[in-house]
Amino acid sequence: MALQRHIPILLLLLVTNLYGAGKVVKQSQPAQIQREDVKILTGVDTPVKMYDEIETLNGTVNILFEDDTKVSLSKYSKLVVDEYVYDSNKKVGRVSLKGRLGTLRYTSGKIAKNNRKDVKITSPTASVSVRGTDFTMTVEPTGKTTFQLLPSIDANGNAYTGSIAVSNSSGVVVLNQAFEVTRVENNFKPPSPPKKEARQAPQDDKPKVKDDPRDNNNNNNDNTEKKTKESETDTKVSIKPIELFQTNPYDMSKVLFRKTTEQGNVTSLNIDATSNTTINYLNNGVFQSFLLNNGNSVIFNIEQ
Repeated sequence: MALQRHIPILLLLLVTNLYGAGKVVKQSQPAQIQREDVKILTGVDTPVKMYDEIETLNGTVNILFEDDTKVSLSKYSKLVVDEYVYDSNKKVGRVSLKGRLGTLRYTSGKIAKNNRKDVKITSPTASVSVRGTDFTMTVEPTGKTTFQLLPSIDANGNAYTGSIAVSNSSGVVVLNQAFEVTRVENNFKPPSPPKKEARQAPQDDKPKVKDDPRDNNNNNNDNTEKKTKESETDTKVSIKPIELFQTNPYDMSKVLFRKTTEQGNVTSLNIDATSNTTINYLNNGVFQSFLLNNGNSVIFNIEQ
């Protein structure tokens, strides 16, 4: 009888390993997959299988799993598919992913929405219990990991915020507010208390933030960054779509993401035109995500 109970799972494991857990749906540059003793360069529609280790190089990769779980990897990231089984008829299965390096963005699929206990996301220093939501996880070479909760979009296009529980052998922290962050230094220290942060971006590709040169001739970078942070956290702003991602007339290699405050002051994000940048914007329950190129390498979160 015990063997009979395990037969369906064994069949799912066999089918998943033969046909794949998901596939690459978008990439800015090929990544490489370590599959047993073989290295495979990815392209769009390249299958992703259980036990694969996906490593991005100088580009980003988006993976869609069979249950609609979505994972986006930034540059120089490593992800291992430890386990993936899914029954599309019953909408049940198990998924276990391990982030080894870099930044990944996770969006829950049907498995997590059916039973969060069937989803396991880990880093070298912590694990995540997912409760039907989006989050990012950034793993440094030392293993130190930063988790940030993001707003999600339901089937009707409405924004909502779920929650994640970040834990290790020393403690657990629950994030349940959009853009909350916790950091885990190592396995011997508990996750840090939740703290809201305006944005999270990898250090190797972090753009400079400064006032629009047409509105402010002050070239003092320290003062400019301070003013920008104050405007993002203390001042309500409205984004005009027509002003998004304009070429910087003072530097053709840069792109301006403009924000206009209610007082008429203009500040902007001055971004490398070749970077893959995502700007997440949450205002009165309405969530919008703006992508420059393929997005996800650099992430800005703006909440009002």
